[in-house]
Order: sequence, then structure tokens, then C-alpha cells
Amino acid sequence: MKSLIYGYGKTGKSFARFLESKEYKFDIYDDNLPKYSKKIDLKKYNQILCSPGVPKNIFEKIRNINKNVLTDLDIFFQEDTSIKIGITGTNRKSTTAFHLYQLFEKFEPANLIGNIGNPMLDYINTKKYSIIELSSFQLDKMITNKLDFGILLNIQTDHLDYHGNFEFYKLAKERILDAKKSISFEDNPYDLFEWITGQKSSEINLKNLPYRFQHISKNIINDSKSTNYHSLSYAVKRANEIFLNNGYVLIVCGSPKKEEFRKIDIKGPDQIYIFGKHAKQIDKCVNNKNKKVFNELSDVVNHLNKHNQKNVLFSPGYPSGDDFSNFEDRGVAFNKIFGNLNEN
Repeated sequence: MKSLIYGYGKTGKSFARFLESKEYKFDIYDDNLPKYSKKIDLKKYNQILCSPGVPKNIFEKIRNINKNVLTDLDIFFQEDTSIKIGITGTNRKSTTAFHLYQLFEKFEPANLIGNIGNPMLDYINTKKYSIIELSSFQLDKMITNKLDFGILLNIQTDHLDYHGNFEFYKLAKERILDAKKSISFEDNPYDLFEWITGQKSSEINLKNLPYRFQHISKNIINDSKSTNYHSLSYAVKRANEIFLNNGYVLIVCGSPKKEEFRKIDIKGPDQIYIFGKHAKQIDKCVNNKNKKVFNELSDVVNHLNKHNQKNVLFSPGYPSGDDFSNFEDRGVAFNKIFGNLNEN
């Protein structure tokens, strides 16, 4: 039996570890990596293991050539015997999953896996519960839903570049409701815990995820995990309450392609600073007169220092695009460069 791993990012590497543990032979293809971009014959493989980020049109072409195409979620369903809790939504899925995970840690150890950054194939049959953050890409490519519990937090316009339109995006998200038990539009982790376990959880101090509205100082907030307009709007609303009449600067970056370059209104910050390789595109999308465009994040810092601007919200509002490899990478970059700013 020979497999092909299609896409060799974080999930692709977890495919490799899984296949090696089974002593299966495999090849790797990734057109972004010259080492693995040689022409291949898809028909010769017994199965193709496809990463969730593979574009929809390419995924469908692969499946038309070779019917045995699996994702990491499909394999996890086949191999794992834990109680599986899937969480999806346009916003707050990572935060809700992380908060629920903390409650389970006080009850019975669980794994926090999936789109949150921990490859699920590395956690097969290791704990009784699996809390799985699921993206619309994963749900769209999934063959059959074998979740024990499915949680749909919310649905708002997103990922139209992948799904084509809102209806297809909505259909993908709603596939989570085919779980054995499902619930919609509930994001209170305590209520969700009781719904799953039948027991009430004691109140604990729930921690937030890194780079999700993270205060790196009294005046500076790192919300690098903001990758769409809805999460940006939520961050701005919170910043408006925190800074009140003291004013603040909003920093945005990333690629607006996912949002189909749509116009957005941002009200609250005194200034909006836009930087990076996609800055000119973002500038055309943002409806606000008080905005400036910069090449690099370091240029933003120099400008802030020069004008003695202390209150800062970094909430990009877009995926990283060509500026950073992912939201963690840009979160680290922001903390590194802003961590030395004087609060006073």
C-alpha cells in the first residue's frame, strides 16, 4: 500500500508521522516546495492524504482522479476512540475551544486539537475526550461526520475566496450539526460543559489564548489572531471601552483577498496604521479618513514614538498573506518589537 501526502505543512508532516508509525510507504507532493513539486501520477496511489488548506478546486480535481482521498479528520475518525467534541464558527471557535478545554482539565483530561494548531493525528487514543476546533475547510472536505458532539457558535460571511459564496460557506459550517448531538449559537463554556457531561463545572479563572486580545502592557494589545472583519470589529469594540476618551491607534495588515476586497467601516480609533505587502489593497478597503500606510512594522513603531502615541491595538483583521507565515508568527513579531515600548 502506497500513499501520497498532498500538501506538506503542519498537517502534512503529521500525516508523515502517522504513516511512519504504521510502516506505510508514501510520497510527498507540495507545489510550494521545490523538493516535493515534481510531476506525479495521482492514479498510482492507494490513497491520497490531503491537507485542509488545499484549495477547493484542486481538491475536487484530485478526488475526480483518485476516489480514495482522505483528510486528517477522516483518519482521526477511523483510528480514534475518544469522545469527540467538534467546535466551529466564524468567530470565537479557538477561544471557546480553549476555555472548554480548561474546564475539562479540571474534570477529566482532554486533548485540544485540530485547527487550533495541534495536529489531531498526533493525539490518537491518548485521552478520553478530544476537543477539536474545525475550520470550514475541514468540514467541507470531511467524508462523514463521526463527532459525538457538534457545536456551531455562529456564522458570518468569511472565506468567500475558498467557498465561492456565503451559501456554500454556510453549508460547510452546518455539516458539524450532523454529529450525534449538536447545538447552535451557544458559546458559554460552562453551559457547553454541562450540555456535554451532564455536570456543572465550578467557576475558574479562564485564561485566553496567546495573541487573542493579549495585553502585553497596560497600553498595548496584541490581537494577532484577528483574521477577519468580524473579529476585528469585536476587538475595536472592546478597545473603545478600554481606552474610552484617551484615544488609541489601530494597526492592521494582511491580505484582504479572503474578504474579496470588500469595503469595511472602522469607527473608534484615532488613527488606523496599515503596513505590509498588502497595505495599498487594505487602504482601498478601509473607509476611514484618519489612516496612514507604512512599509514595515518597524516604520509604524518609529512613527508612534515620534508622535508619542502610547495606546495601541494590533488587530490585523485579515489572514497573514505574504507578510507572515501565520497569525502566531506575526503575533511573535509584534510582541518582540512592541515589548520594548515605554508605557509611560
